[in-house]
Amino acid sequence: MKPEQTVARILAAAGEYRIADCEQSLEAACADLPTDALVNDVLAPLLREAGNRWHTGEFSIVQEHLLSSAVRRQLFYALDRHGRAAHGPTIAFTTLSGEQHELGSLMLAVAAASRGFRAVYLGADLPVEEIARFCARVDVAAVAISIVTTPEVIDAYAQLAALRALLSPVVEIWIGGQAANLLDADGLPAGSFRMRTMSQFNDRLAALGKGGPGS
Repeated sequence: MKPEQTVARILAAAGEYRIADCEQSLEAACADLPTDALVNDVLAPLLREAGNRWHTGEFSIVQEHLLSSAVRRQLFYALDRHGRAAHGPTIAFTTLSGEQHELGSLMLAVAAASRGFRAVYLGADLPVEEIARFCARVDVAAVAISIVTTPEVIDAYAQLAALRALLSPVVEIWIGGQAANLLDADGLPAGSFRMRTMSQFNDRLAALGKGGPGS
């Protein structure tokens, strides 16, 4: 089944509250597709369209939540499955305080884990002090931050600057998500990498992986 057909099938099932069908279609996509294709061609457009339908009133809050929950479960399953064989550098995935959209961060964690990186999902909406505390105890090579909310709303520049001050200089800060394009690169702290596409994320993974496991 083509990715667009899978997306349409899942949306139709969610629209009719057929959650078991949503789960089955998502499970099949996770099993059949490479991770990049799963993220780029199924999950990202699926969540985007579900959000659009919620905004226009075509989807109720419950329908959007049920679909998001189904996606979240499949992502956690995939992260656990890939994580068992991970051996590369550790990357922490999270969102800043005030940012509650977590699925983009989870998708990138799965993508990293599928390439052998130790991807640790810390959860969403974290104060920078908590992120830094984790990084002080664990040998983390990078912190990947997903930003979906308008940067000014969550004071992203200030939070990123505070995070940079608390982290070791060798820990990179990766910034992705729908609102990453709204950030001015000149306003980001040193050691930050803004990634607008999956290709850029993969390039950063490749650069990090050249240092070898545990680097």
